[in-house]
Amino acid sequence: MDAPAEPVLSVPRPPLVSESALFSFNPLVFLYFILAFYLVPYPIYRFVAKRYNWEVNNKTIARHWSDTMLGFSYGVILFIFGNYTHSMSWITVVAFYPSLFGYALIAELPFTKTSLPNIKNWPMGMWVVFLTAVAIILAFAAVHIYFATLQPLPFVIYYVCGLLIPAFFLVTSILVKKEVNTNYVRTKLSGYHKWRSSSKNKSEVNKDEEEQQPQQVEGIHNPYRNTVSLHIHHWQIFYTLAFFTRYTHPVSQVASGIVIACYMQGICAYGYDALVNDD
Repeated sequence: MDAPAEPVLSVPRPPLVSESALFSFNPLVFLYFILAFYLVPYPIYRFVAKRYNWEVNNKTIARHWSDTMLGFSYGVILFIFGNYTHSMSWITVVAFYPSLFGYALIAELPFTKTSLPNIKNWPMGMWVVFLTAVAIILAFAAVHIYFATLQPLPFVIYYVCGLLIPAFFLVTSILVKKEVNTNYVRTKLSGYHKWRSSSKNKSEVNKDEEEQQPQQVEGIHNPYRNTVSLHIHHWQIFYTLAFFTRYTHPVSQVASGIVIACYMQGICAYGYDALVNDD
C-alpha cells in the first residue's frame, strides 16, 4: 500500500511547535503579529503623539515607507527566530499597548529627555528610571534563564550564548569607530614597519651617524573623510531582548509584550536610527 503523499506546502501549527525550537514560521500567525505590533500601533502612536505634542522625528512619506519596509524585515527575523509562532498570545497583545504608551509618557518626563551617549550628564531622575529599568530587565532575565533550564539540554547553553550575537555586532561597531576615527590599522602597521626598519638600521649604522641624520616621517594614508560616532538606541536594546521572551508562560508573554512595545516606541517616534553614524 502506497504511503500518503506529503503536502506540497506545510506550515507548523502553533501548538505543535516546541518551546526549544530554533525557528518557526506560520503565515497566519505572522499576519496577526505584524498587524498587532506594527501596522496598527504605528499610525495610532503618530496620531496620539501629534495630538499631545510628544517628541517625535518629523518623517516624510518616503521615511515612513522606508521604516515600514524595515519593520517588516526586522519583524520577519524576530518572528522566526524569536519563536513567536509558538509563544504569541492575547496576553502579549494586552501587555503591548499599555507598555507602548506608558514608555512614551516616561520618555516625555523632563529629566528623561536625554540619551545614552550623554550618560555623564544625566540628572538624578534619569538615573532612577534607568536603574529601575535595569533591575526589572535583570529580574525578567533570571526568570527566563530558569525557563530555559526546564528545556532539555543543551538548550539553556544555546539560549544564554545567544547573547554573543548582539555582543559581536556591538564589538565590531566599536572597532569600526576606532578604525575610522584613528586610522588604527594603517597607523599600527606603519609603526610596526618603522620599528622593523629602525631595528635593522641600528645593526648597520653607528649610533653617532644615526643621531646626525634627520628623521624622516612618512605620511600615513587616511582613506576616511570624516569621523563616526556610536549611538546605542533603545529600540536596538529591546529588539534584542525580544528574541529571548520565547515561552508560553504568562510571565514570558507579558515580558514579550513589554519589550516589543519599548522597541516599537523607538520606531514610531524616531525610526530605525543607526548604531554607527557619520559625524
